[in-house]
Amino acid sequence: MAGATLEFDNADALAVIRLAATAMGDPGPMLRNMGEYLLIAHDQRWASQTSPDGQPWAPLSPAYQRRKKKNADRILQLDGYLKNTLVYQLDDNDLLFGSNRIYAAIQHFGGTIDMPARSQQAYFRQGRDGSAGNRFTKKSRSNFAQWVTIGGYSIQIPARPWLGTSAADDDHLGNIALDYIRKAGFSASP
Repeated sequence: MAGATLEFDNADALAVIRLAATAMGDPGPMLRNMGEYLLIAHDQRWASQTSPDGQPWAPLSPAYQRRKKKNADRILQLDGYLKNTLVYQLDDNDLLFGSNRIYAAIQHFGGTIDMPARSQQAYFRQGRDGSAGNRFTKKSRSNFAQWVTIGGYSIQIPARPWLGTSAADDDHLGNIALDYIRKAGFSASP
């Protein structure tokens, strides 16, 4: 699964989950239940726009917020692709959870995107007096074109941790595992 990957590392909850997986011949139903829970927990996180530890996501830059028309008040949501591509996948006895979007990792961890210099044609509508103004138009509506060069620049993306589990999530996932251990007829002591 491309994009951002989270490795579950809470030792106590992981021990209970491993015990449940060992106690069961097929941990698939338990892992599917955990995957469904993770979808719900992350959906709530997107609604509250907070990281797994409850911290609010870094705000949008003022320049981006001014030009963002769609979902203007929502962080990490323009068309909803990142949020709507969260999935879980079972692989043998493992539960994989995340997004297949290439930009998922940089939105989670933050970083710098270096944009190279480029040249392209810009299209304008030239008036009868010969002035072109400073408004771009579509190629089909223009009567004047000019090559422009845009220098290289960098875009700084702040870290907005959206993937992961909170302490409450860890407890809930541990309880799911304990329920499966109890159903299998074993006592839970990691």
